[in-house]
This record gives sequence, structure tokens and C-alpha cells, in this order.
Amino acid sequence: MFLKHLINPKPTIILFFIVFCIVFSCIPLLQFPIQEVFYHEWASPFIVLLLGVLIPSFHALGLNNLIYEKNIIRKENLILGFVYLLICTPFINTLTEWFVSFLLLFFLNYIFESYQKEYPFSQIFNAVFILSILSFIFPNLLYLVLLIIISGINYSNLNRSNLSVSCIGLITPYFFYFLHTVLFEKVFVFPEFTNLELINLPDINSIALPKLIWIFILVITSFIAFVELFKWLYKKSIRSRKSFLIIFFYFLLLFILLLFSGLQSWYFLMTPLCIVIGNYFTYTKNRKVANLLFLLLILSSFYYKYWIALEYVNLPH
Repeated sequence: MFLKHLINPKPTIILFFIVFCIVFSCIPLLQFPIQEVFYHEWASPFIVLLLGVLIPSFHALGLNNLIYEKNIIRKENLILGFVYLLICTPFINTLTEWFVSFLLLFFLNYIFESYQKEYPFSQIFNAVFILSILSFIFPNLLYLVLLIIISGINYSNLNRSNLSVSCIGLITPYFFYFLHTVLFEKVFVFPEFTNLELINLPDINSIALPKLIWIFILVITSFIAFVELFKWLYKKSIRSRKSFLIIFFYFLLLFILLLFSGLQSWYFLMTPLCIVIGNYFTYTKNRKVANLLFLLLILSSFYYKYWIALEYVNLPH
């Protein structure tokens, strides 16, 4: 009922998506003024709101187009775009995470482009170069270099030359940073990795009802989506199968970083999770269950988005 309109979408659906992005981002303003809801340490609340509409929207559309253009999900649709916005409901003023996660899309794109290339030097260099730059902000993202090795094994192009290119891409930003410190007589500060300590999950009784409902629906939907993926993975094309293996390990590495690096890494997990959920909503044969879960995800996201303003306003600034 709902999902069929997002497959092979008409121009009116694309227009509706744009309006949805704006309205959904502005829901917290129904309770509190913009200065309180979108407070940020170094950015104006108006800038935070504007970027909160633009960056996740561009991210959603970019991810949607990336997955379709790489034939990972062959049906042209706008499902991934809507799913991404819905599962990113808790994030309303995470400027740094928005930018970093958006740049990680290019990292993922270069990995997919290395498919069927024996010597994908430019793709590997660009992917690792992006990770190296982002490590100045989130040092633990360097662990995602493991995905280069995994993709090399998966795409059967892992060799010494490609590993050497990875090392060059990794050290290049730090080399230029070192030159900068020497020329301008500054101290070279190497980014410090976050101590890998298992995070403490909050007591379920301390979680507010809107948040609990949203998490429950997201977990149930994610579980069903992963089960469906592995159940029907063998029926997909070779490229799609290999790409989903990359997505799975990307999700797994980010999930491990989430467990040991804190909830600040949670936003990065939304990209691979969105692909898995979007694949389920696109291909599952049980359309009634899929439409029901999609509707529940929409309703719980709106409910949580409305309530979350109270949570952010009560945080110490």
C-alpha cells in the first residue's frame, strides 16, 4: 500500500520526499523555539537546522542512488531515502557526524567501484585517503581499513600492489600534515584512538516510552530484514551478493566500534542498516507485513521526533 508508490517513483513522490525532509526535520519546533532545540556549541541554531535538513537529505538521496546505480538493489525506488531519514530520527544537532557519515558514502562508493578490477589503484587509494582524513576527527574510523582487505578477498583482487596503494593512501594526509607543522613551526599531534571499552547500555526502565517504542520497532524490522537478506541472498546476482557481503562487514565493523567506542559512532551505523532494511522493504514477498512495519516505523519516528525536543532542551548546554 505505502511501499508500492516508492518503487519506480513518479515526480510527485520525489517532490513529496523533499517536503517530507523539511517537515520531518522541523517537528521538534512544535514544542520549543529553535534556539533551544537546535542549540550547538559553535554553530548558530539556524545553521544547524538548515544543515539538519540538507545533509541527511543529500545523504539519503546519495545512498539511494548509489545502491541503485551499482545494481545492488536493481529496482529503482525511493525506499532507502525514506528509511534513512526515519532511522536517523534521534540525531538533530550532530553536525560533525553528519559531515563524516556523508563523506563515508564516497569511501563506500570507491570500494564498490573496485569490483572486477584486478588493480583498482585509484579506487583503493581514494577510499583509504578519505578514511585517513576522517581519522583526524574520529581516529577509530581507521579500523575500517580492514574493509579494504575484506573487499579485496571478496572481489578476488587482494595483492601486494593494492595493499601498497592502501598504505600510501593512509599516510599521505599525515605526511602533508607533518609538512604543515614543520613549515609553520607547530606541534605534530597524532590523533588518539578512543580507548576500546565496552559501553554500558542504559537500564530499560530509564528509557522514555517514545524512544523505547521506536527502538523496539527498529530492532524488529532490522532483525527481519537481516533474516530475509541471508534467506534470499543466493538468488541475487553475483555482483549484488558480493556487494551485500561488503555491506554486512561494513555494518559489523561499525557495530563493533559502536560497542567499544561509545554512542557517538551510532550515526555511522545507519548507512549499512538502511541498505539492509531498504532491501527488505523492496523485495519481500510478504507485502502486508512490510507495509505494516514501514507504517509503524513512520508513526514511531514522528512520535519520537516530537518527543526528542524535550530531551535535548533538558540537556545541559
